[in-house]
Amino acid sequence: MFDRRLLGKLWLATMAGFLPLMVLMPLKIVVNDGLSWATAGEVALQPFVTAFVSLLLALYVHGTLLRRARGTGIPVTAQALAPTQEHTVPSDRAVRLRSGLSTSDRAWDVVSGDQLHFRWRPFRGRRSVMGSVTFDETSGEGCLRLEADKALMGRPGLRGASAFVALCQIVRLVGQDASNLPPRHDGKEADLAATAGEAGER
Repeated sequence: MFDRRLLGKLWLATMAGFLPLMVLMPLKIVVNDGLSWATAGEVALQPFVTAFVSLLLALYVHGTLLRRARGTGIPVTAQALAPTQEHTVPSDRAVRLRSGLSTSDRAWDVVSGDQLHFRWRPFRGRRSVMGSVTFDETSGEGCLRLEADKALMGRPGLRGASAFVALCQIVRLVGQDASNLPPRHDGKEADLAATAGEAGER
């Protein structure tokens, strides 16, 4: 479902990523063409062009997040940019989660015991999110907690929602429809999100 707050945050974050270009391009125009009414008009137009392009990129990333969450039942809201994501895994999926983490190519440094600790690679690069699962002895449910790498949160594109992307991937791994079990979100929301090139990263 389309979320205006999420789009707004993605839009502002994308524009922030273009800030160096917004400064350099007008300077380049003035240096190459000199000061004139024509160059003044061209320079004045640059922020509007940047805002429009940033909006298109933000829409692209928003759509990508919707596709990532499709079929999981996880709502896509502004909280998708939170650096920490928590989610309850029902007891019938908890065993599958333990075995799935042990065999997934995206997971490594898996330490099994009363608690599960692991690292998860949401994209193609080496960057990862920290994960842990605490099991409730009474209900058998697992509390999945994911914490994004600070380096990932400082990057544009889907990397700004790395913990959320990892959550969607892990929920798919255990085959859980989370529509009746909305995830819990903690932590401050990320400041940066999207660029077109990195928005398509897996």
